[in-house]
Amino acid sequence: MLANIGEGSTTMQTTEWKEHITRNSTECKVTTHIFETADHETDTSLNRRQALFETTKRVLASAVNEGLASGTIERSIRSNLVLCLRDPAGIGESWIKCGLRNSAYVENNDRKIIGFLRADDLLPPVLTQAVEGKVSEELDPGVICRIICLWQPEHFPSAAVETLMEEVRNSADNQASTQPTLHLKSPLCDWEQSVVLGHPTHPLHRACLAQPPLKPITPDEIPELLEPELSFLSLPRSEMKTFGPYTSLLKPLLEQLGIPSPESPDRVVVPCFTRQLPSILPLFPDARHVGAVRRCCRAQISMRTISFLPDVGSPLHLKLSLNCQITSGPRTITPWTAALSPALSTALRTLLPQDLWIFEDAASITGGQDDFDKARHLTCIIRKSPEMQAEELGETILPVAGLFQKPYNDSRTYMEIMFGLDDVQKKQTWLRNYLAKLFSLLLPPLVRHGIGLEAHAQNICVRINTTSKEVTGFAVRDFGGARIHRPTFSRNRIELSTIPPGASAFVDDMHKVWHKVYHALIQMHVGHLLYMLGLESHGGWPIVREELERVLASLGGPDAKAVHDNFMNKTMAFKCFMEMRLRNIYRDYYERELPNVLLRDMQSEEDPTSKAEV
Repeated sequence: MLANIGEGSTTMQTTEWKEHITRNSTECKVTTHIFETADHETDTSLNRRQALFETTKRVLASAVNEGLASGTIERSIRSNLVLCLRDPAGIGESWIKCGLRNSAYVENNDRKIIGFLRADDLLPPVLTQAVEGKVSEELDPGVICRIICLWQPEHFPSAAVETLMEEVRNSADNQASTQPTLHLKSPLCDWEQSVVLGHPTHPLHRACLAQPPLKPITPDEIPELLEPELSFLSLPRSEMKTFGPYTSLLKPLLEQLGIPSPESPDRVVVPCFTRQLPSILPLFPDARHVGAVRRCCRAQISMRTISFLPDVGSPLHLKLSLNCQITSGPRTITPWTAALSPALSTALRTLLPQDLWIFEDAASITGGQDDFDKARHLTCIIRKSPEMQAEELGETILPVAGLFQKPYNDSRTYMEIMFGLDDVQKKQTWLRNYLAKLFSLLLPPLVRHGIGLEAHAQNICVRINTTSKEVTGFAVRDFGGARIHRPTFSRNRIELSTIPPGASAFVDDMHKVWHKVYHALIQMHVGHLLYMLGLESHGGWPIVREELERVLASLGGPDAKAVHDNFMNKTMAFKCFMEMRLRNIYRDYYERELPNVLLRDMQSEEDPTSKAEV
């Protein structure tokens, strides 16, 4: 969600390591500079500095994780930790340094980082030294990107580097000041818009770049994205493809918004973002604009899915094409996704465990062109929300990512506040109960049906009883990123003939399904959950392994054992987000093997490369 900074680095964090670097003559220069920057602030506001560092720390961590820079850990005379990035080939004298939390958990070999480095463990300020020896503080994530890419100039075209610099700067720009404090009975969309810092590791965590012919989006226009204007187009049915009961589902909403019915039975009304019209109209010349409505909806975390305001009275969510790059790629919607979502929603209703609800993608419409790159600019998926179902049971639904957020000027997460998690034991007990429910709902579909849901914290919503505060279940949404093992799934004899050939969701290699689940569920969802609870170094990973093994053992059979063995590999592939952008890769992956985070706290003491805490 592109919104406001609710929490970030504070001046206390800057003070925490402002005397960290004191080694020989170079360290004296650095220490002096840190004192100067700490005591004589520039005219850059605190919130602006926080926004810049939120992006810069992701750039630095990604560079180390992806092997674009060599990361080493240094200690100062005060026993504080400093992260130092250098040319991975060891050439030259330039470096980048920042603080590193003393509690950081990262695998290293003789202080050279070889494991997954979390961006949230880095502390400001960020200092750089050029070849000529000048040390300076650098706030701009674009400059940091350029320094890192110049260490390997032969690998990345200058145009790709300039594009990445623009994207990370845009990511930093799209952040601001405050958000209201939330509670268990806050509306779902308030929780959606509480996710202010975005992806926990992606350098483009808040990037929002309009693609031609859309006009550029400035940070001042972010409120318009959060409460977007909708337009409604009338098009010939022959130019569109529909899936599910699209017309009958949309009709009550059109009546509530005062949008006229189509002029004739051979035409159909399609909602879209008004901002998207310059991308749509040249590709759909027979489209007629029949109406526009302001202040009727709010954007969810993804920005392209909207919920309607209570005055409208519609329980539907609409997922609409948006020709803007948000994080890595444009958020248009392909005909594959338009066809897959209703078909898979129907199948999942019968295949998922009872307490794993779905946000049902009940119908959709998309362009009828054979060229999907054109058709994708006008797509609408109608989604049914289970909010009313939850309310009838005395429950609330909120995105898991909302649990990780912190109210403004509060160091505690909403998890800690709402569930009273004020000591390690309470956190461990709550975590175990949470994981027991999570794994018991998400792993059976994987083992039994080959269904790999993209279970990261944006796609999974948690169901909570508002009286007992018990986690009662989960709800999953957005099936475009799912991976399904075709041979296993086909045993269910479910009809999927409406899905066009080439849909990336269906694969014949089970390892691709396991990898999708591991990345989204273990690395991103559970890993960040542990970190935000402060349990990564305090017994969190053993609990994860125990609950994972318990659920898989209860399922039994060779398929469950195969999942367990795969998840427990010594190393796992991690997405290289920066390098993917530099290589202009979006749909495919560029990855690097790193020590498996799931094995943290159990590495052999005899293996020096397996030591975790520094």
